[in-house]
Amino acid sequence: MRRILIAISIVACLLAALAQTPSTVAARPKAAASPSPSVSPTINPLERIATLQQTVKDNPNDANTRAELGVLLIQNGKPAEGRDQLENAIRLGAKEAQVWFYIGLADTELRDMPDAVLAFEKAEILDPDNVGVLSELGSSYIAVGRIDDAMRIANRAIALHPTDTLGYLMLASVQLDKGQFEEGRRNLTKALTIDSTNARAHMMLGRSYLADKQPNADLAIEQFDIILKTTPNDVEALRAKAEALALKNDVPGAVALLQRIVKLQPDSVEPEDDIGELYLTKHMVDEAHQAFAQAEKDHPKASEPYMLQAEFDTGEKRYKQAAEEYEAALALSPDDPRLLYEYGRLQFISLKDPQKALDAFRKILAKSPDDPDVLFITGQTYAAMGNWAQARDYYRKTFDLTRAYLPLYNLAYSFYQLKDYRQARDAFGALAQHQDPKHPDAQIWMFLGDTNRLLGDKQDAIAAYKNYLAIVHTGDDANKARAYIKQLSQ
Repeated sequence: MRRILIAISIVACLLAALAQTPSTVAARPKAAASPSPSVSPTINPLERIATLQQTVKDNPNDANTRAELGVLLIQNGKPAEGRDQLENAIRLGAKEAQVWFYIGLADTELRDMPDAVLAFEKAEILDPDNVGVLSELGSSYIAVGRIDDAMRIANRAIALHPTDTLGYLMLASVQLDKGQFEEGRRNLTKALTIDSTNARAHMMLGRSYLADKQPNADLAIEQFDIILKTTPNDVEALRAKAEALALKNDVPGAVALLQRIVKLQPDSVEPEDDIGELYLTKHMVDEAHQAFAQAEKDHPKASEPYMLQAEFDTGEKRYKQAAEEYEAALALSPDDPRLLYEYGRLQFISLKDPQKALDAFRKILAKSPDDPDVLFITGQTYAAMGNWAQARDYYRKTFDLTRAYLPLYNLAYSFYQLKDYRQARDAFGALAQHQDPKHPDAQIWMFLGDTNRLLGDKQDAIAAYKNYLAIVHTGDDANKARAYIKQLSQ
């Protein structure tokens, strides 16, 4: 769930900054790279799509038609269908950068960022100087956490296109995300020198002042007001200014701006939720409940108001009230995996009702059987119930998917509880080999000592107990380890 107030996302700013609709950007002369590998705008795209679909039906091996159809579908809100057409075009021999570029855009829309990166990389190989390709490749690198690659692309974009703002915006975003605020602001200033009306640069600059270690709401508001002066109904600028006013504890001023957004977006519950969240951040609980009640009245099918209140009440340790709010949300969105997960966690951790927790987790796994987070907490729930066989199975599947340390530890402990000491020893042995040598986990050596002792392997048990004592010198387990060493040495 969003946290729009005071929670600043510089990366999100960049992704919006670099997002352009390729069909709306005019191509440059051939001597220079085009802003994006785009096609000419289609006057009646839906009619053209229908014509192309019939052409593809008549001649399924027409690569050019499939490519044009794929681009139009993506441009008109059908990324999955468009991507399928472009993949077929590639299979039939299409090699243009534009095809890979739009596959990348489709993957971005479908939130498959690893595949988007691969597509934009292939577009870059075919059109290495294209600023549109570079900007999308850089933003996709940021989305998958490849910050060094994003910085490399940003610097190359600036070198190739020093009079274009996109490279400076990209580089600034990387720097701001790394906490390099002064460097990021210098590049935003360069972008504004090129285009003083660039709203995205003003937005990023304003948000950088809010995200700084010592936030400066006044400097942020100056930047947001520049945008609002020319575009008074810019929703992002209104919301950002509301965040800044909230930082100054000007709650009435912030609420007034958010209410303007409510009027601008009457069909969306989010602006009304934002008002409720603002009140919650200031612990104005009665006002928050009134705001959420209004949101529930205006948007009777929306579960978000209930979920936001549940999250707040969980943080305030009002667990029963939070459970009721989650249940109200689930009545409206019974299959929402986030709702089910948070409700299950509340029941398991706070209300100590593992059965209700399992019911929630199973609903998620019915649709997403390979979700490692849900598999792991389901294993924990079974463990809390003393059902170690079920816990073992869920930990095993979690480890198979993630190869992570913690699922293997819990799997090893499940083997131990089930008296399957041979498998427990093997698992704890693997953990011992992969633990951080600077921060060793003494308990692993204790379990290795115990499993080897129970399996009759005296020498390995003694060695393990000695490794434990090298880390932990006092306490009950240390005394037990010394006693076992003495017993096994006789």
